[in-house]
Amino acid sequence: MSAVNDGTIEHKEKTSANVKKSIASVIVISLVAVSWACATQFSKSALTINRHDFYAPYSMVWFNTNFMTICYPVFLFYIVLFGEVTVQEAHKDACLVFSRKTVKLRHIFTKVVPFLVMWVAANYSYSYALGHISASAASAIMSSNTAMVAILAYFLLSVVPSVVKVLGALLAIAGVVVISLDNEFTGSLVGVSLVIFSALSAAFYKVFFKKVNCDANLGQVSLFMTMLGLCNLLLNIWPALILVYTDVDHIKFHAVPWLPLIGAALLSLIFNFLVNFGIALLNPLIISVGMLCGIPVSAAIDIIFRGMTVSWTFGTSACLFILSFILSTFPLEQWWRQCRETRTSSAV
Repeated sequence: MSAVNDGTIEHKEKTSANVKKSIASVIVISLVAVSWACATQFSKSALTINRHDFYAPYSMVWFNTNFMTICYPVFLFYIVLFGEVTVQEAHKDACLVFSRKTVKLRHIFTKVVPFLVMWVAANYSYSYALGHISASAASAIMSSNTAMVAILAYFLLSVVPSVVKVLGALLAIAGVVVISLDNEFTGSLVGVSLVIFSALSAAFYKVFFKKVNCDANLGQVSLFMTMLGLCNLLLNIWPALILVYTDVDHIKFHAVPWLPLIGAALLSLIFNFLVNFGIALLNPLIISVGMLCGIPVSAAIDIIFRGMTVSWTFGTSACLFILSFILSTFPLEQWWRQCRETRTSSAV
């Protein structure tokens, strides 16, 4: 009798844990979709609300990236509240991202700065593109990043892509071709080209990070992101100042749109937090689903608040990008194999 009760209690506890995890997953998916879409929309507003007084995409990237410095302090705060190890043990483990038990200046410079270059390239080209195309079009094109990662992983990590992922890459290319014909949401080949470059730079960042750091855990990624923010704060300010001085980044400080500027920075920070914590504590697919849901959210904002109308080219290209994202991100072949094995075992 006690064994039956123990089994019932264990089943209830497992069910309760699954329900809690499902609720957490839905919340994270929603927050990822909203934060990604709204961060892009706020960036778009900051760059276009008053272009005569403020148009500074590079300075915006510098400003937004500075917020990354709080990633590691937040991780340590999480360890204090919920961690099963001490702060000292967590810090020692996090420092292994630099292959050392302590972090030294030269290790930060040699390991972080190359990634800072790729980070700035991806974010600057994306921000600059928002001055030429709609936020939803930029989000849709950016989703091709997953297909690019699959292709680069083959050349740099020797990971052979499956037929499904190759098909995903082809659909992404088709999506780019179709959306370049759109005049409502894009209307600029320059903007499309910049987002493609942004997606490619982001793909290089992800693949090289995987190559250099392998399977870095949450603490190691948080420390790396904080060091990325610090390097950006100290080093990237100089090109930002030069661009402001030469008026390439046009800023009249009395007219800086602080609300969308700070909104974009905070939402980008929240998005990066959710990505890092979501992958470590839940499942990478949760983040992928959230980013996928961000595309229609951004499109809805463009239609409702910016008065844009959906054209057949945008609708077709968005569908192609979504299919590409699904094929490139989700383990469809593995799921299909498991379904076949389950059916086979059931038949036997």
